[in-house]
Amino acid sequence: METINLQNLSQMVSYANYDPGTNELLLTYQSGKTVIAYQGVEQKLFEELCSSSFPDACIRFKIQARHPFRRLNQSAE
Repeated sequence: METINLQNLSQMVSYANYDPGTNELLLTYQSGKTVIAYQGVEQKLFEELCSSSFPDACIRFKIQARHPFRRLNQSAE
């Protein structure tokens, strides 16, 4: 699983963890350390998130709006 730290770039998310084997993206949100797992996220979209100057826009419009999700109980840090 690949992990990136978004704390200095995002107002929403602290960490993003990506599993290329399952195309699952885990986002650890800054408010309360909520973790949401997004399914069907392609490697290319994860790479776009990693290199984005505006990761919150990428998360809102390309991940949250387009991919099924489930809430997890623990932090993915």
